[in-house]
Amino acid sequence: MTRVRPITIDKSNPFLGEECALCKHPFAPGEEIVICPEDATRHHAHCWQANNNHCTALGCTGQGLVIAMPAAAPRSGSRPHVISPHSTVRTLPSRSFHLAQSCLLIAIAVSILIFAFSCFGLWAIADFIMMEILNWPYRPLFESVTPLFPLVASVSVVTNLPLK
Repeated sequence: MTRVRPITIDKSNPFLGEECALCKHPFAPGEEIVICPEDATRHHAHCWQANNNHCTALGCTGQGLVIAMPAAAPRSGSRPHVISPHSTVRTLPSRSFHLAQSCLLIAIAVSILIFAFSCFGLWAIADFIMMEILNWPYRPLFESVTPLFPLVASVSVVTNLPLK
């Protein structure tokens, strides 16, 4: 099994205030954290060890023994972390963007496109039925625009549509 080195959080650490992927408690100065070697999910060192030295992210195979974890006194006012050593809790990393989220965004975009094309298709079918089959000229020609476009005027003459 690989080994992972814990990092001590100090006041200038960029991980200060982020949440542990297992217990969801924010990282505070003086605490030891472990970063998963596979997907960079961050855990308290004791949470990592309580989860049998494995990452808690769903589907991640990251694992490793913590090299050295000095005994640290619990900070004042903190709640104790009580986690079973045989925990099977699997959560997604707290600040990551994975395959599930990207698939969801792609599915939303595709559904919007399908909806737009289906609306256009329904309009085109209704237009064809009303204009060609039922002979209902429900669309008036734009008289104010016709002088600007000579092609529109020539098409209306060719198709024998009356210009008002």
